[in-house]
Amino acid sequence: MSSITSTGLGSGLDINSIVTAIVDAEKDPALKKMTEEAVEATAMISSYGLLNSELSSFKSSYKQLGYDSSFAAANATSSDSDILEATLGYGAETGQWEFEVKQRAQAHTLVSAVANTFTDVTNEVGEGILTLTYGTYSGVGNDTFTADPDKTFETITISNDIDPLTGKSNNSLEGLRDEINDADNNYSVSASIINDGTNYRLILTSKETGEKSAVELTATDLAGDPIATAGTGLDRFTYSATNKNMTETVVAQDAELVMNGITITSGSNDVTSVIEGVTLNLNDAEVGKTVTLKIDSDISQVEEQIQAFFESYNSTITKMNELTVFNGVDATDNGVLNGDSTIRNIQSMMRGVLNTQMDHIEGSIHSFADLGMLTKRDGTLELDADKLAAALKNDLAGVADFFTATGTTTDSKISFESNSSFTKAGTYAIDVSQLATQGSLAANNVAGLVMNDTNNSFQIRVDGYESSSIDLTIGSYSSVDEMIIEMQAKINSDSNLKDNGISVKIINDAGKLSITSNKYGSSSTVGFTTSDADFITNLGFSSSTSIIGLDVEGTINGISASGNGQYLLSESGDSEGIKLLIEGGALGERGNVTYSDGLTTVMNDVLDSIIDTNVSESSGDVSSSQGTIDGKIDSLYKKITTLEEQEEALTYRTDKLEARLYKEFNAMDIAVSTLNNTMSYLTSALEALPGYTRE
Repeated sequence: MSSITSTGLGSGLDINSIVTAIVDAEKDPALKKMTEEAVEATAMISSYGLLNSELSSFKSSYKQLGYDSSFAAANATSSDSDILEATLGYGAETGQWEFEVKQRAQAHTLVSAVANTFTDVTNEVGEGILTLTYGTYSGVGNDTFTADPDKTFETITISNDIDPLTGKSNNSLEGLRDEINDADNNYSVSASIINDGTNYRLILTSKETGEKSAVELTATDLAGDPIATAGTGLDRFTYSATNKNMTETVVAQDAELVMNGITITSGSNDVTSVIEGVTLNLNDAEVGKTVTLKIDSDISQVEEQIQAFFESYNSTITKMNELTVFNGVDATDNGVLNGDSTIRNIQSMMRGVLNTQMDHIEGSIHSFADLGMLTKRDGTLELDADKLAAALKNDLAGVADFFTATGTTTDSKISFESNSSFTKAGTYAIDVSQLATQGSLAANNVAGLVMNDTNNSFQIRVDGYESSSIDLTIGSYSSVDEMIIEMQAKINSDSNLKDNGISVKIINDAGKLSITSNKYGSSSTVGFTTSDADFITNLGFSSSTSIIGLDVEGTINGISASGNGQYLLSESGDSEGIKLLIEGGALGERGNVTYSDGLTTVMNDVLDSIIDTNVSESSGDVSSSQGTIDGKIDSLYKKITTLEEQEEALTYRTDKLEARLYKEFNAMDIAVSTLNNTMSYLTSALEALPGYTRE
């Protein structure tokens, strides 16, 4: 308000009161209306904040129902957990089985021989290269070793070079141990040193159990030549079919168990291939002892999650009802959002999800009514617990399909891999016109099995990546199979290929070699880049046939799809985003793929369009409104801002009015005062005239 005032001495009027009354009569009704509207808008913002919180809590309440794993819960009971237990994964098969664990898998363990002990851990072991090969020993005294072509070679280099970090070389017993155990090297064995009471000895243990994880150790000098004097330097740590300078203390051994009369072997004590979704943990072995394993479905977690959905939904609807309650025109306890159309739209959208009929999915569950949930007059749900329990017991898979986003195919050699946010629920036809193939290089007959320094070295390019120079062992191979086992292992051990996830498979077809990339598609290729003069001729590749891989081709929903290796991706139409893995089969029509959003996805889409993730902002985010509540709150903040501007304008206008009134009243007061003074003067003058008499 203005600081202008008036005493009213000239007129005798209370000008301050008159001006204040006039200004207040102009200002107060408008200001009261603005204040009431601002209070109402603030209350509505607070109410929408509460609603937003309720909706967010509701969305979180059913999160687990969107995961397949939530419907795969089961309980496992073992009659003797000291011998056998079970770890359950997704889709664990239920039932009862009898087991006898005859032996556990063991990791191959070697210890340096008594003759090759060390008086101190700092004693030198000798410079050179140790090569570790993994495979299977057989025969009397392990006199035969067969390398596993699917396992890579590993080399350990020992030299007198000083490590700048440690200030020491690795040419010592402890240096060899530390080199093997260095996590950066990632060797498939671990090393330790023991003192046998007199001297120190090195122990090597394979990190993997099973008979195919046995270790062969061979040694050369730094130039790759045999150790000059047998039984010295690194040769003391060799162990092979013909040279055993270390002692075997634990045999590489597979686990052996009998399930319902069927003998099963496994390279691991955690057996995963026997019962679907179940890992058998072999803790001990006892011949003749029968262990009973029973696996039952556990629907209690799913039931709790559905109950949480039910309760949280009702809590949200109840909060909406409180915010919109109408108790009469003159009632003082009407809801803050009473009559607000936005909240009615939100309720309608949520009811629409509850009324969704999922007719395109298999099973007996197609609606919430099938789960025993019905809507009451106030919008909340009522639950028939018996009907829900029956649905979970009789068709758990149907309940899972109802809640989760699923993709299924009718062809066993076609797998649903993924979908995108553009994929629409439905059933779509699949047609395959071309299967994916692998790049390969096929040779004629192998000319010889003797390798020397003119025919043992080569470089190969696989899937666009070139290997380093690879050398096969100089000498005579007993068979083509023996040679290709080494060749495949050395190609797959090459760091240039291995680091890029590239590997090959070499096949012997009656003396003819075939090298095939393990990758599918048009980028799958195999070819030699350089080699020794006689290498190509000796292995029959001088007139080889090179084949470039092909991508799968076909249609999804009648529309041409994009092929990448064995994957077929729909890029348009209602099926856009569906990705399928085609693993063989016939050309032509290959059945259908069915995709269902699942009710959790449908509800999430609705709630994501409603919930405001920035509702905590003190002044809204009016520049970037997203979602129903976000837009509503932003509009209310805009209204408050407009009311504040209107209030400022009203204050400015009434201040100007007040100043004008004071100016006018003060002028009137001065005029009245002047007239009064004139009257007083005239009265005094008249009274002073001779003969004047006041009557």
